[in-house]
Order: sequence, then structure tokens, then C-alpha cells
Amino acid sequence: MPEPVSYPAGALCWADLRTADPVAAEHFYAAVLGWSYLRTGPAYDHYGYATWQRHMVAGIARSDTGERSGAAEASDAGKASGAGESSGAGESSGAGEGGDGGAEANWIVSFAIRSADALADRVAAAGGEVRHGPEDFGVLGRTVAAVDPEGAHVGFWQARAHLGAGLFGEPSALCWAELAVRDTGRADRFYEAVLGVHVTAHDAAGEEHYAAFRLPDESAGHTEGASGTPAGSGPGIAPGAPGEAVAGRTVLAAGRPGAEPFWMPYFGARDAPRTVDVARREGATVLYEGANGQGRDVAVLRDPQGAVFAVLEIPGTPARPGTV
Repeated sequence: MPEPVSYPAGALCWADLRTADPVAAEHFYAAVLGWSYLRTGPAYDHYGYATWQRHMVAGIARSDTGERSGAAEASDAGKASGAGESSGAGESSGAGEGGDGGAEANWIVSFAIRSADALADRVAAAGGEVRHGPEDFGVLGRTVAAVDPEGAHVGFWQARAHLGAGLFGEPSALCWAELAVRDTGRADRFYEAVLGVHVTAHDAAGEEHYAAFRLPDESAGHTEGASGTPAGSGPGIAPGAPGEAVAGRTVLAAGRPGAEPFWMPYFGARDAPRTVDVARREGATVLYEGANGQGRDVAVLRDPQGAVFAVLEIPGTPARPGTV
């Protein structure tokens, strides 16, 4: 399948796991998603890159190295029933602990940007908080870790040598992300201001409160915008077409007043029920298992250290050796 060659500003481009025990996390995700790993040295805080089919697809880092997030680098989720363009999603309920929160582990998703410095200024102006950066991560890129006005931790990545996920929308690779918040209007305004995305109802989700963050149209003229990327969408192709959905937004369940807003990554699976079975045997908790609005199998899982993520069946993907 085609591989991403760049990510437009505003597109989902990476996810990394902050954990107190990277070795245990590596073992779990190797079993569940088939990942192998490349590990850096002390100059990069011993950051680990998860690889699939020789491509870097996610990151794993020790949580006590600070809140660095992004391509350089949710403890109680309930029900989530979909992901992706025209796929449909239901209600999510849960809490994502931040980089300095109480959970042993948490996933943080990152979005591509053109200028980390300009992005940091927009975060502050839009009511968010910059927690780390802007900072260079060697020659790979420049990163910003922030908290949005609702309290969800999120990363931003200005690519240089490292564009982000080397595969997108395939089994074992990032394919979607979902934000759960209480005040949807405040969250929508924040991401519109900092990324230039626009928010529309996601009719295929079958859920009135579910919306999609979409890349700006070519005529939008926002400072981030989308340019220089392949048009079209689908498994193996990074988001890039103007107006394309890059992430979802839903409402945090009112019945959990102590739950914190959070971002949750989705990873592709060729056989989602089988992946869930493996995860369960490896010590994961299954928080939700079902089908999305398009009938694709989806599940929300909490790994043994407390990090919450989802797996989504990717239709029409040919089997490869070791594909989950």
C-alpha cells in the first residue's frame, strides 16, 4: 500500500505512550499489535520507536522523563463505537491522565504543524496551556506538549527528518483519534484556532453529539492550512485532502463527574476480535467491544498499566506475515 510522504498541518500524525514500565509495555503491544522496537540512547531520553513492517508507527517513553510529547516522543474509558471518515462513533466516557497525572501509563496523540513556535502562541491565545516546548528533538523535528481548555493533553509535531507515523490506516498502525470532552463548543473553538481545522457533524456516526475535525478547505486561508500532500484517503494513505476528517470529538459521559477529558488513539487491526482476545490474554481490560456505524469491529481496551486505546477493523487489507 502507499506510504505517507508527508502530513498536512492539522492532520493526526503520531501517538506515543508514556509509561512507568516501557519494557512491560513493549511486551504487551508486541503481542497485541505485532510491534518490534528501535530504542534511542540518553540523548533522546531512551525514547523507543514501535515499528511495523520496518516503519515507525508509534512511540513509547518512560513517564518520568517529563511531558515531552509528539513524534519526538485514559485511565477509565467506557463506550466508543467507531472511528474514521464515514465510520460512525458513539459515546465515549473516561479519563485520560496527563503526562504528570496519576495513571501509570497514558497515550498522547499529536498533530502535524508547520511552526511549533507559532503554534505555542496560538495555544496560549486560545485558552490552552503549553506544558513543554517548543523544543527541538535532535534533527527529527520540533515538539510542543499542551493541555487544551478542557484539560485533555495533546501533542504537536513540526516535522524535519521524521515526518511522523510511517504507515497510517493499516493494521498495527494509527488510523484515527477521538477526543472526549464536556464542553464541546470550547474544545471545538480551541482546535479550530490552533490547527485551522473545522468541525462538522459526523452523520455516519449515528450519534448526535459526535463531530469530526476536518482539514481546512483550500479556500479557507488559515495560517496552518493543508498543502503539499497527496489527495485522497484510505488505508495506508495519510490524511491530506482538503475537508478530510482527521479525528473525532464526542461528549464525555455526564455520569462520570470525576473523569477527565482525554484523547484516545485508534490502531488498525485486520481481525479485531482476534486482537481483542490476544489483548485480554495479555492482561488488558476490555472496556467496549462491538461494531461502528459501518459494521466494522471496534474495541476500547485498557492495557495492563492503565493506558486506554482502541482497535478498529481495517477492511480490505491483504494479509501480511504477522498481521494482526
